[in-house]
Amino acid sequence: MSPLQPFASDWNRVSVPESEQWNWLAVEIAEIQRCATVGDQAHDRLALILLDHLVEVIIGREVNVRLSLQIADRHIEEMREFREAGGELKDSLSRLVDGHVGPERRRKLDAHLPERTKYLVQVGVLSEPERNVLDRLHEYRNAAYHRDTLEGDLVADLVVAYRVLADELLARHKPLAWTMAASGGQKIVTPQQLRGRLVEGVEVDLRAMAGRFYAHMVARVQAIAAAVADAGSLLGAGGEEGPQVPAADDEMGRMLTELWAVSKQLPSWTRRAEGLRSKASSLTGLMAPFISLDRELRRIEPSVGRLGVIVDYWVQQQIDEIRGK
Repeated sequence: MSPLQPFASDWNRVSVPESEQWNWLAVEIAEIQRCATVGDQAHDRLALILLDHLVEVIIGREVNVRLSLQIADRHIEEMREFREAGGELKDSLSRLVDGHVGPERRRKLDAHLPERTKYLVQVGVLSEPERNVLDRLHEYRNAAYHRDTLEGDLVADLVVAYRVLADELLARHKPLAWTMAASGGQKIVTPQQLRGRLVEGVEVDLRAMAGRFYAHMVARVQAIAAAVADAGSLLGAGGEEGPQVPAADDEMGRMLTELWAVSKQLPSWTRRAEGLRSKASSLTGLMAPFISLDRELRRIEPSVGRLGVIVDYWVQQQIDEIRGK
């Protein structure tokens, strides 16, 4: 038997249906291109979903290639038992034993994208900042698709960033082999032939992208600042010492207190939002601080939204009273 560890049938391209899978991705890339050029939120969201699937496939195949070159589990287990019994292994063999990805972890890799990106960092395919950006873009996809909580004006910018990063991943990927035949006689598309298609017609101006992400984040920080001011007013806050009267022990009081508590973070958030304009050395260098700040803001923004609804309701009640309704 071969000492190599098979991981998935995709890596060696042995069957005719599998040999056509890069052709399927070529169709997916064409659809991403079409959706991204329409210019409305519905098509932008669909492009984001398709991009996320494309990246999952590329990352999955890169993992498959790496794992297919492993020594089989049974050989690793024999060497591990030999070493534990006091035997001496060459350093190269000890490294293989220590770095082996066993069945349990392979199951996790197969099930979760963050596990696969973590593994690719360990083997030097991705950097840690790239991993964080890709994992967060996957979460953005879920926010756009499953929960519909992603801001519409952000989706188009995320699509541009994801197209660039996905194209870079595609350019790095080197499959072990692929069969050069297909059912029906159609031409086989190789991964390298797909390189560049995702970014056709895209002028990646990092400074312009930084400006868009900056504007989006500044608007959000300003909205939080307005809500914090409203919360402080309702709590009777006075200057730096905080609320002059304790908040009521109810949901409304807790929400106002939570909002007022972030007043100390507003200067830092404002500086970080302003700083996005200078993060234009690379796309990853721009996305990483944006994502970091975005995670912090999203923790408080549900309370900002609820307070906005409540204040609007109170204002409407006052207007109705004045009009005698």
